[in-house]
Amino acid sequence: MHAYLNIDHVSITFPTSKGPLNVLNGVNLRVEQGEFISLIGHSGCGKSTVLNIVAGLLQATEGGVVLEGREVTDPGPDRAVVFQNHSLLPWLSVYDNVRLAVDQVFKKTRSRRERDEWTRHNLELVHMSHALERKPDEISGGMKQRVGIARALAMEPKVLLMDEPFGALDALTRAHMQDSLMEIHARLNNTVIMITHDVDEAVLLSDRIVMMTNGPSASIGEILAVNLERPRDRLVLAEDPAYNHYRAEVVKFLHERHQNPAKSAQQTAEAVAPAASANVYRLPTRKPAAVQTPARHLEKRQLTLGFIPLTDCAPLVVAREKGFFARQGLSVDLSRESSWANIRDKVCTGMLDGAQMLAAMPLASALDGSHCQPMVTALSLDLNGNAITVSKELYGRMLATGVAGLDTAKGSAQALKQVIDQDCAEGRPKLTFAVVYPESSHNYLLRYWMADAGIDPDRDVRLTVVPPQQVGHYLRAGLIAGYCVGEPWNTYAVSEGLGRTLITSFDIWNNHPEKVFAVTRIWAQSNPNTHQAVVTALLEAAAWLDDPANRRETCELLSQGRYVNAPLDVLEKSLTGTLQFSSDEKPRAAPDYNVFQRYAANFPWRSHALWFLSQMLRWGQVDGAIKPETIARAVYRPEVFRAAADALGLAYPEVDYKREGQHQAGWALMCGEDALEMGPDLFMDGRQFDADQLQEYLEGFAISRAPAGCPGPDASGAGEAQTA
Repeated sequence: MHAYLNIDHVSITFPTSKGPLNVLNGVNLRVEQGEFISLIGHSGCGKSTVLNIVAGLLQATEGGVVLEGREVTDPGPDRAVVFQNHSLLPWLSVYDNVRLAVDQVFKKTRSRRERDEWTRHNLELVHMSHALERKPDEISGGMKQRVGIARALAMEPKVLLMDEPFGALDALTRAHMQDSLMEIHARLNNTVIMITHDVDEAVLLSDRIVMMTNGPSASIGEILAVNLERPRDRLVLAEDPAYNHYRAEVVKFLHERHQNPAKSAQQTAEAVAPAASANVYRLPTRKPAAVQTPARHLEKRQLTLGFIPLTDCAPLVVAREKGFFARQGLSVDLSRESSWANIRDKVCTGMLDGAQMLAAMPLASALDGSHCQPMVTALSLDLNGNAITVSKELYGRMLATGVAGLDTAKGSAQALKQVIDQDCAEGRPKLTFAVVYPESSHNYLLRYWMADAGIDPDRDVRLTVVPPQQVGHYLRAGLIAGYCVGEPWNTYAVSEGLGRTLITSFDIWNNHPEKVFAVTRIWAQSNPNTHQAVVTALLEAAAWLDDPANRRETCELLSQGRYVNAPLDVLEKSLTGTLQFSSDEKPRAAPDYNVFQRYAANFPWRSHALWFLSQMLRWGQVDGAIKPETIARAVYRPEVFRAAADALGLAYPEVDYKREGQHQAGWALMCGEDALEMGPDLFMDGRQFDADQLQEYLEGFAISRAPAGCPGPDASGAGEAQTA
C-alpha cells in the first residue's frame, strides 16, 4: 500500500571546493494523509533541506518525493510553505494578503464571489475575521502569523509545510498559535510537516516526531510515535506520565544520540589540532604574534552562528571552511536564516550564539522599548557592498527626464525627484521602494540619497521591508519599483533582466560600515574568551578574503546551496572587483565594492555607531531623550577587537572615533609608530560628521524628523576623534 506522501531514499550532495559534500543521506519517511509530523534536531542537521525537497525548491541527488502517486519535481500550490517570517505585503490589508493567494490559485476555476467567500472562510479558521481591513503593521506578531497560515490554507494544499512557524513569537503568543494549529488540524484533517526546535511543541502537536542526526550525511536517527488522544490540553498533559515520557525520549536523543559518529570524530580532531598550513593565510603584522592558537580556556567550544545569504556573509563562511574557527579551538555550525528579524530573534533567545548583523541592529537592541536583549559588537565584517536597483520601467522614465549624470548619486536622485513630481501632478500612486530592515545602512543610505534631491522618503514614496533574497521576486511581480540591497541580489536582478542598478552605496558614502558580528551582552559577559576567539578567527578570515588571489575560491564557497546558493558567475561579477549595472553593459570596475579587511574595515568605530544613531534620530525612529554616546560605548566594544588584534600581532587604531567625510582619497591613520592605510570617506553631499557636533549635524538637514534639542546631554565628549 502506497503512502500519501513518500520521501524515498532521499540524499543530496552539494559541490564544494574541497569536493562533494553529502548533506542528507538516505532519508526515508512515509507520511499518511492527515498525519502531523514534526522534524527536530540540532541546527545543520538537514531539517530545512528535507522540507525544501518536499516543497520542490531543491532537487535530491538520489531518491525522490512522491505525493499521491506523482513525483515532486518543482514547487506547486499542492504544497504550501509557512515560514517563521510571515512575509505579508505591508501595503495590503489582511483580507487582500489572503485574497492575492486565492486569486493566483483559483482565478480560472472559481467565480469572484466564490473566491471572496473562500478568503473569508480561511480567515475565519484562524480567527482573524475581525481584522479584514487592517494592515500588517496594525496587528500583532501572532495575528500576522495567523494570516500567513490562512493564506497557506486558502491554497488548499495537500501538504502544509511549516519551517519554525512560531519561532519568532513570545511564549504566550506561541502557546495560543499552537492551540489554533491543533484546532485547524482537527477541523481540516490536513497533512502537516513542521520543523521545530521546541521539544514541548513537537510532543504537543505531533502524531510522530522525526529526530535527525547531525550532518554532514544527516539522516533520520529515530522516529517517535506520539500516542496521545486528541484533542490535547496542554495543562492536562503537563501532569501526564505518557507526555513526559515522550518529552524525555526526545530530549535524550537530542543530548545523547544525535551525533553523526564520523563528524564527531572529525570535530574533536579539529578542536585539538590547528588547521593545515595550506589553509592558513598569514596576516601582515607589526610584531611577531606570540600565540597563534588559544592558550586560554574557552567557555564554549561548539557554536551555532547565523547568517543571511549575502556576499558579505563571506567572513563567517571562510572562517569555517578554511579552518580559522578550528584553529581557535572552536567547532562552528553556520545557520542560514531567512530574514534579519529571524537573526535578531534567534540571537536574543539563545538559539544562535551570535550572528552576522546589520551594523545598526545591535544599537537598536539597546534602545528603550526594543523588546530584545541588549547586544554588543566587537568586529565590523566589511565596508560597502550595497547598491540601489530600479525596475526597467522606472529607469526608462528617469532617463526620459533628461537629467544628466544618471550614473551618479546626485544625478540619479534628481531624476527620480522629477519622476515623483510628475506622478504627483498626475495623481498616480506613490512609488514603493524596499529596504531589508528598518535599522540598516540600506534604509539610511537610501533615505540620504533621496533627501539630497528634496524627496521626503516618508511622504513622497512608500518604503517597505523585504528580506534580501526576495527583493528580485518583488521587483519581477511589480510590487516594488526599486530597492537598496547587498549582493548578489542586485546582480541577480540585472542578470535576469528585471532591472538596472543605478549607483552603489559607496557613491553615497565612501567606505561606509555595513555588517558586524554581534552577540548578546549576557553571552559576551559569560563567554569572554570564546568571544575573543571568534573575533580572532573572523579577523584572519577577513584578511584572507582581501587577498585578490582568494576571491575566486570565495565565490565557489558562497555558491554552495547551504550558503548563498547563487550562480558562480553572478557572485564573480561583484566579488572580484567589478559590478554589472545593466544586462546590456559589461561589468564596470569597482575595486572597493567589497572591502573585508583593508582601511581598518574590521574596527568597531564608535563614530560609526554615532552616525547610525544620528540617522535614527533624523528619521524619527527614536526620540531626543536618548544618550547616543552612552549607547555607542555600551554596544561597540573596541577593547575586545584590540585584544584579538594583539593576539595576531596586528596594528589597530588607538582611538575610538574619527571624523567621517573629510577624505577624498586614501590617507594614513597613525597608530603609534605604525600607519594604517585608510580609504576615502566622502558623503555624496560633502557633509562631514563629527561625533562631538551631533546636534549641529542634525540641524543641517532640510528634511528631518529629529525633534528640536536632541540628543541627550552626553552627546558631546567623544573627544578623541582622529582628524589627520
